[in-house]
Amino acid sequence: MTRPGLLLATLLLSAVPAAAQVAYPPRPDKYDVQFRYRIRAGRDERIRQFREMERFLKDVGFVATPREGADLDAFDPTAEMMDGTMPPANAARLFEDPRIQTAVFVPAGRKLSDDPATPVQVRLILAGGLAPEQQRLLHEQVSRHLGLMGFREGVGYDTLNGRLLRGSLPVGYLFTLLKDLRNQPSGWFAPAVPPESLPLPLRSVLPVRLVEVLPDLPAGATPPPPPANAPARPPKFTPELAALLADPAAQERPLRVDLILENDPQGRWQDVRFSIRTAAEGTSIEGLVGSIVSVRVAHGRDVLRLAEQPFIRHVRLPSAGSETAMPLAAGAAAPNPADVLAASRVADLLRIGYRGQGTRVAVVASEFPGVLGMVGRQLPATTRVIDLTAELSPDLLPNPADPNRPGVGTVAALAASAAAPAAEVMLVRVDPTALHQLMTVARAASGDPSYSEAMQSRSQELISRAEALTTRRTLVTEQYRRAFTTLSDQPAAVRARQEARAALDQLVADERTYNAAVARFTALKDAVDSLRGSAVVVNTLVWDTGFPQDGLSALSRLLEERFQPRPARSALQASRAPTVPIWVQAASTAVGQVWAGPYRDADDNGALEFAPPDAALPKGRWSRELNFLGFEPAGGKAAAALPAGLKLRFTVQWREPRIDAGVLTREPAFPFTIRLLRQLDTEGKTIASDELVEVARSVGAPVRLLETAGSAAYEQSMEVTVPADGVYALRLESGYAIEGLLPALRRGMEFSPRVVVEPADPASAAKGTPVFQTYPTINAGVGVPGESPAAVTVGILGPNGESVGTLTGAGPGIALRVKPDLLTTGVWVTDGGGASGSAVSAAYAAGVAASLRSAGVRVSDMQRSLSLDPGRPLVLPTQLLSNLSTPRPGSER
Repeated sequence: MTRPGLLLATLLLSAVPAAAQVAYPPRPDKYDVQFRYRIRAGRDERIRQFREMERFLKDVGFVATPREGADLDAFDPTAEMMDGTMPPANAARLFEDPRIQTAVFVPAGRKLSDDPATPVQVRLILAGGLAPEQQRLLHEQVSRHLGLMGFREGVGYDTLNGRLLRGSLPVGYLFTLLKDLRNQPSGWFAPAVPPESLPLPLRSVLPVRLVEVLPDLPAGATPPPPPANAPARPPKFTPELAALLADPAAQERPLRVDLILENDPQGRWQDVRFSIRTAAEGTSIEGLVGSIVSVRVAHGRDVLRLAEQPFIRHVRLPSAGSETAMPLAAGAAAPNPADVLAASRVADLLRIGYRGQGTRVAVVASEFPGVLGMVGRQLPATTRVIDLTAELSPDLLPNPADPNRPGVGTVAALAASAAAPAAEVMLVRVDPTALHQLMTVARAASGDPSYSEAMQSRSQELISRAEALTTRRTLVTEQYRRAFTTLSDQPAAVRARQEARAALDQLVADERTYNAAVARFTALKDAVDSLRGSAVVVNTLVWDTGFPQDGLSALSRLLEERFQPRPARSALQASRAPTVPIWVQAASTAVGQVWAGPYRDADDNGALEFAPPDAALPKGRWSRELNFLGFEPAGGKAAAALPAGLKLRFTVQWREPRIDAGVLTREPAFPFTIRLLRQLDTEGKTIASDELVEVARSVGAPVRLLETAGSAAYEQSMEVTVPADGVYALRLESGYAIEGLLPALRRGMEFSPRVVVEPADPASAAKGTPVFQTYPTINAGVGVPGESPAAVTVGILGPNGESVGTLTGAGPGIALRVKPDLLTTGVWVTDGGGASGSAVSAAYAAGVAASLRSAGVRVSDMQRSLSLDPGRPLVLPTQLLSNLSTPRPGSER
């Protein structure tokens, strides 16, 4: 064996392993060893070498198994096998003799199955001494070749740079590996693959040198294969939607889904809208965000008919936004609001009389618990509540309060009002699964009087109901007239009058219900129109998944169009430009739940590496291709193990550049497969600590979220329920998806995936938060729509003036834009408790913007107006306060 191979054998077979990153169980007291040797020499020379080998074997403690005729092996030129036992302390020395070619080590006393198909766990040492690229290639070739014998390679283990191969092999092939693998498996007359047809380097070296039988994996460690008759899901459905519709009851209930179109429907939206509405009876369009259409179907089964439309590429469940604040725990330390106002010098601004007069602030959140009782006391008497969730109901009734939502919108409103006591506050409640409602708010605040898609659907439904009621009134009136033509006491006549009266009463009740719905429709439209003129909009929700990052979502682009001042040629022209509202956005608080970075695959094995090759491996970790998960329970101590029953959602989003169509199709060139692995023995007591088993993997094609002339954004997701308490790791695999190309024609490309792990249901969210423990990323992007250049994204200010608790950056594909733009306090206390998070920070910054606007400051360009560097704390400059100390009403600064 070459020296690298000898070192590897010493590493694996010595009593005390030298690999600090992987823990191995204690070695058995003795090995049963069978090996193949080669002595090619004449009779006398063979005898001499054989006796020399015997002396060496005796020196290393090898005891041959007695057998008849063993003493003739020295004279037999065809003899090449020997078996016996030896202690593990000297097992690695077996290969110091160059005549020994291949060996199989079995723990002494280990009973192997008589069934040749029974799998046995094995660890193989491969030939060494090759260049790193060739060594990794040999590893791949040997694994593939062993697949002809039924070998199944393990996943995520330490390959020691391609010199070690591990997996399961049918026991009937175990001792076949003593022979030269290049001639195996063999048929009647020749090997299954001719040796001359094998690729290099497999063709040029003796590939397998040592085979060690390992302990069996724990019961249940190998996941059962999928059933052969598993029903196929529609190809356009995401796995989560297909799983939901597998329930017959769900097929009968109303359902909201997102339709992702093949292309942006601009210019042909009227035709697309008509096709969707007429595809299934009772289908209504709720919103449009770029090429993503939110629809409501009367029955879940109607989604199948929608999916038949050729212009629809994918159908998924709506993607929910995340709350960016949580209620403050009882007894938690929190700053006094007066101290916060003083530290940012906002108290000085309020003291000289600029308190947000004449400024309207819209606070967008998912819940505003108890807010009505605060109007006129802690909130201004002019405060209005606009419940946009009503537009998603055919009866225009608001959604019931969600007990699983933390509901911090009220605290955010109080923080904004504290910084602008005289401002008018508009509280806008939105559905967190309806990003299109934020587009409604943005359009209304910027002066757009148009109806939202949901309101247009409600209008059509009300018109249809009115026509149906008119027809019913004609029929019921005629029925009533005929029934009361006679007042006979005959049973039939009495029954006819009773039925006519009941039909008339029901008609009157239905008309009353209809009129109430019309009144709610009119009131809701008036409320949305009242948002016009809102100078400040603050949004507390953020979308880390479901929509393209890097400022490419339709909402982010809308903010650039409506909330960003246009460049002016002169200061005079700028002063005459119309006032532009400001969008203040909470930064994502998914710290630890997101990884983002460039796609790395240094060894070209198709697995993403979460860290650069020169990054040090954390203790107990052996691969940069595994991102181990941790768990932060609500109100508890962080742990490395995930609890059983936790339902998780993994999402990876990436953007690929477009290359000429002759080389790259419209499908993703590097589709990702998400794999969740479980570590079987963290301490290596019974099996190696790098022994992993797959728990779940993503299925189906990625969802294309966006397509432009130069790039396309894709997203792949997977939901899984943790089967047992334990340590889990994420592995992402990809590869060039276009087959049939010569290697020289394959294009390399640079792109930056963004990976998110989050609870998949409210019950799991209540338990705690899953996080990436090995390779978390802070600079992963602040989420949608905070990455928009027009949004003033606000993070949480730490005790030393640094950003804490929020993600930073404008997205994995944008390198130079600094986000968050500003930092403010992230904790606010009220009489009923309080909240902490970037929602509070953003709301407070929005209040400051309102007070500055009442002082004439152009808050649409807030940072430049205050001379604040991006990513710095929001503290008003003393020079500005000095200039404002003598108010000049009507002027702008």
